[in-house]
Amino acid sequence: MKLNKLIILTAAMCISGMTQASVMENEFSAEVGGFKVKQLRENAEFGIFKVEHSLARVPSSIAAPDQTVTTTGQIAIVNIDKNSERGIVGKGTIVRNTITGELTTLTGNVTVLLSKNVTASEVAEATGMKVLSVFPGTDIAILKIKEGNDLLEAFNAIKRSGLTIESRVEVTETMHKAQ
Repeated sequence: MKLNKLIILTAAMCISGMTQASVMENEFSAEVGGFKVKQLRENAEFGIFKVEHSLARVPSSIAAPDQTVTTTGQIAIVNIDKNSERGIVGKGTIVRNTITGELTTLTGNVTVLLSKNVTASEVAEATGMKVLSVFPGTDIAILKIKEGNDLLEAFNAIKRSGLTIESRVEVTETMHKAQ
C-alpha cells in the first residue's frame, strides 16, 4: 500500500517537473478533454487576449489570397503592413486568445467589479469611459469606451485607479479557429 502511494507521488512530481520545464521554455502543450491546448507565453494586453495589430478584417471578396490568414463566411482576416501606424484599440480590433490561439474581436466594453463604496460613474469619469449598464444589487458594471478613445489606455487606467477589484475586456464569440 505504501509502495503504491510512493509510486503515485513520484509520478505526480515528475509530471509537475516536466510541466514546469515546458513553461520555462515559453511554450506549454497539454491535452485537455481530447483537445490539444498550446499556450505561448506572450505579453497579453487584456488578460489572456493579445492585440493583433498586424491583422485586419476585410470582406473575403477583396482579400488577397497570399495575405489571408483565415476566412469565415463573408469576412477574411488578412495580414497588413507591420510598419503601418498602429491605430486606436477599440471596438472591432482583432485579438488572439493566447491559450487557444483563436482570433476574435473586441466589443469596446469592459466588465468591472467595483470596490466597496465606489460607483460606476466614478470609474467611468476617472478612465474616460461611459457607463453602459449597472447590475442592481451587485457591484458589477459594464463600461463602454467613448468614440475615439483607446480601449487599451482606458483598461490600464481602470487597473491603475484602484477603484475596481477586477476588470475584464469583452470580446465577441470566437469567430476564427487557430490555423
